[in-house]
Amino acid sequence: MLSITPAVRLSVGLVILTISLLILAQALGLAPGVERQQLDVRKRLAETLASQVSVAITRGDELLLQYLLESSVERNPEILSAAVRHNNGNLVAKTKTHEKEWAGAEANESTPTHIRFPVMINGAKRADFEISFEPLLHDRHPIFGVPTFVLLLIFIALSGFLGFWFYIKRALKHLDPSAVVPARVRNALNILAEGVLILDRREQIVLANTALLENLRRTEDNLLGKKASNLGWFVDPKSDDVQYPWIRALAEGAKQTGARVLLPSGSEGEKIFHVNAVPILDPKGQAQGTIAVFEDITELEGKNRLLEDMVQQLAASRAAIETKNKELTYLATRDPLTNCFNRRALYEHLNGKFDGARASDTEFSCIMADIDFFKKVNDTYGHAVGDEVIKMAANSLREVVRDMDMVARFGGEEFCVILPGAPIEQAQLIAERCREKIAAQVTNGVRVTGSFGVTSIRMGASSANQLIQQADEALYYSKQHGRNQVTRWAPGMESLIAETQH
Repeated sequence: MLSITPAVRLSVGLVILTISLLILAQALGLAPGVERQQLDVRKRLAETLASQVSVAITRGDELLLQYLLESSVERNPEILSAAVRHNNGNLVAKTKTHEKEWAGAEANESTPTHIRFPVMINGAKRADFEISFEPLLHDRHPIFGVPTFVLLLIFIALSGFLGFWFYIKRALKHLDPSAVVPARVRNALNILAEGVLILDRREQIVLANTALLENLRRTEDNLLGKKASNLGWFVDPKSDDVQYPWIRALAEGAKQTGARVLLPSGSEGEKIFHVNAVPILDPKGQAQGTIAVFEDITELEGKNRLLEDMVQQLAASRAAIETKNKELTYLATRDPLTNCFNRRALYEHLNGKFDGARASDTEFSCIMADIDFFKKVNDTYGHAVGDEVIKMAANSLREVVRDMDMVARFGGEEFCVILPGAPIEQAQLIAERCREKIAAQVTNGVRVTGSFGVTSIRMGASSANQLIQQADEALYYSKQHGRNQVTRWAPGMESLIAETQH
């Protein structure tokens, strides 16, 4: 890496300062040859305006022509007036003071203060474009009456003395910053495993110890005099800090700890430093510099990230296992054809809910449903159509019952619905709506009906099995007395069913 010595920096600075002074002199009109430059500028300006005027005349747009003349005077301080004069000598368009400003113009030629351009359209001269300018700046200054070259020398002498004095005064403070730190202090800092930077109050590096130079892969000569914030590192965006800790230590005059600073390191990724910064205070308590200590925690952070990755992988594995368990539980409790709960899930759910309803003396109803003449559907249309009819019945039940109710496929074409908190009157109304919905459906050209049995915990069932048995007896009663109806269980119904069977 190219090393730029303080002498080279000083020389470059002086050259830049000299060039700046010459540019300033040129801007003030003190450089020789100003008159020639003004003539060139006026010529180009007049040519540009003449082309715009030609376009306006060609279009016959008098408003545009007048606007061009007035705007050219307003925008260019050197232009006093402008006009377009017809071949017959009449003014076609003009600014307010043109006749006064044009009074001293030559008859048939242009001068530095009065420029005349012919306006040519289709090869023929149509008019003259006239512009009057301010008088040119001469090589003798109009106020002091001396040659501008003399004024240039005076200006360079005075401004150069002041500029060079101020620049050199500041530069001398940084010509040998290493001399600020005694050799014994430097040797002590080089022993430390942590990197150390000593900065002045302008954040410029006065000393960098060996450990930090090795981390930065730079030489001390390459760092001295540079600002610490210009070394390519940046504050960790994950932290709350927005400033480098050494800048905050200077600004606040207080110790800054725990800051994280990242340094890009090519193919190695980036280095991570834990930075503490302490201000160097004078007897008045004013910060005159900073000591910043850099602890390289790249390896430690890498191990922490590896540990975090392992924890995340374990968490992901656990989540995947839980998801699989939920899927297995779902499959184990669902009927694959209708996606209703299966018989096993029904009894697991019913036993707990039934006992809870008995203990709290709350309503609890059950509906048993069966598709009428389902065997005939299978025999006539086939089992595929029969499966579709069963799915239709299951969907109809789910669409009618409440969200809290449980619909289960009890077996074959038979379904069971558990209605917690519902009295038997409400359960009977829900069953009736289910019956109507099934009867209204047409599945693959087949229309079926359903029979329903309804009971409630209030009807005296002492167990979940007895509750289902009552609903099943009511269902059987519906099928024995015409089908496509809803029957509420009543005491003695089992005797009537037995008589019917005999």
